[in-house]
Amino acid sequence: MRPWPFDGCSSIKLPDTERNVEWFGPGSRGGYPMLELMTLVETGTRALIGAVFGTHSDGETSYARRLLHHLGPGMLVLWDKGFDANAFLAAVHGTGARFLGRLRASRRTPVLSRLADGSYLSVIGTVPVRVVEAQITVAYDDCSFTNSYRLVTTLTDVRRYPAPALVALYHQR
Repeated sequence: MRPWPFDGCSSIKLPDTERNVEWFGPGSRGGYPMLELMTLVETGTRALIGAVFGTHSDGETSYARRLLHHLGPGMLVLWDKGFDANAFLAAVHGTGARFLGRLRASRRTPVLSRLADGSYLSVIGTVPVRVVEAQITVAYDDCSFTNSYRLVTTLTDVRRYPAPALVALYHQR
């Protein structure tokens, strides 16, 4: 499967023209109007598959939904915790694509069955998933930090998709 991350950018400042303010709204604290951009890109080739944009108030998942028609079987969609919503997960699952994404820290998922690699089977809404808990360290030249992540995926076969491989793949996002 080829990985396809959704990624958004909400920090694009627009010229402070009357038309931009009318369309996108005024920026925070009197600043420039802001544009929200959502893209779907193939990780390996970095090919831009689709992009949508609009006002900052609509949010990432509403823009990502407008790109779902590009998804299908054989694709693995990657995303960060901003996409952790039952309806969005179900919509992606409905396209036939698989997914690997990060769960919000506050999300609680039932443990239906523990697997040999430490991950577990669960369900979110009506979608059967696997949850992988991981400690991920990000290193910079002058410092590093470690944080706990919970990843959710529809790749439930622990032999074919071991947890360490999924964690490494998520890092490519």
